Amino acid sequence: MQEVKIYTASPSDLSPPVQSESFCVDMVMASDYAELEAKYAALAADNDKAMESLKQGDAVVKLAHEKFSALAAENETLKYQEPKLAAMMSCLDAFYADDDVPERAMMTAYNILRKSVGTPATDAFLAEVRAQAHKEGAYFVANRMLAAWDAGFIDDTAKNAADIARMILTSTEFMADAPEGDFDRSFADGVLEGIAAQLRKGVQS
Repeated sequence: MQEVKIYTASPSDLSPPVQSESFCVDMVMASDYAELEAKYAALAADNDKAMESLKQGDAVVKLAHEKFSALAAENETLKYQEPKLAAMMSCLDAFYADDDVPERAMMTAYNILRKSVGTPATDAFLAEVRAQAHKEGAYFVANRMLAAWDAGFIDDTAKNAADIARMILTSTEFMADAPEGDFDRSFADGVLEGIAAQLRKGVQS
């Protein structure tokens, strides 16, 4: 936009006339005024977006502060937390039930004692970390698979490669409700062993 020019006119010469105590008034062209209004509206919209971003940033910082404060408070209480009687009795029962292997008995008793100590804030934080790690793992697998296909190491059609990659990427949508066993590789190992056995059988025949 060029520099806005300000014009001077007599109030009586304007239509409609302008009531003014001065013998002249300042005015601008209607096109310049419209352009200024448009620029003002754009700046106001940008300002609203910036303010919304600041609010969201403040909310994120506040949430992070609350989480870490809860973690700090929870870990502080662990220093002075005493096990409950029921947990202690369970530990003793577990230890004496397997006292022929003291190391294993002690580990069993420790696990019982550890689970009896409530750490909801820490558990929630670790769950978030695991969930993010699971998602990043899926992204890594999809990237590696497509890179291998692109390099010619996987002999398959482009459609099949894309379908498999999408299946891997969309798996992140179901991870939150997936049982812990779904993140174990035992199922995949079993299927691979079965495939290897079939291939060996085919070679022998």
